[in-house]
Amino acid sequence: MCSRPQSRLAVPGNPLALFLMMAALVASLACASARTKIKSNAEKLTRLVTLTPAPVKLDVVIDPNANSNSPIALDVVLIKDKNFWKAAPNLAAKDWFAQKSDLQRRYGVKLVVQSWEWIPGEKISPITRKVPRGVSGAMVFAGYPSPGSHSAPLPRGVTVTISLGPEDFTMEIAQ
Repeated sequence: MCSRPQSRLAVPGNPLALFLMMAALVASLACASARTKIKSNAEKLTRLVTLTPAPVKLDVVIDPNANSNSPIALDVVLIKDKNFWKAAPNLAAKDWFAQKSDLQRRYGVKLVVQSWEWIPGEKISPITRKVPRGVSGAMVFAGYPSPGSHSAPLPRGVTVTISLGPEDFTMEIAQ
């Protein structure tokens, strides 16, 4: 009868077999640990590195009869505070302008404000503003004395035409 030769590694109690099994176990654990660490670092890097945010691009047109033929203030506000961004779409322009100093003091660098004031009929060159990282959203506020909110969320990455009319403004996204 022929018996199958047994491998020396398969013999229970063989120190070489035990060593090789332990080495294989350590190697597989090290690889799993390295994969987990690489995946974790990749996720962190993805969160930290973002593409340059899309700029705010505006074309402003002012009706000759805008705001009862009086200068009109317009603010574009880039908002970095998520809680304020949630509340901002409900903020009327008259409240924004009344609280502007207090809000800028309270939120500091989390509000980036660009302000203009134009006279009716004035020709305005296209406006492009860079958007810093971490901006949750943008708002536009127009200083009309007439009733109404005179505010709106401002989309980024597209050209928006803001038409300042006699008693309110409209926004149109360029195609």
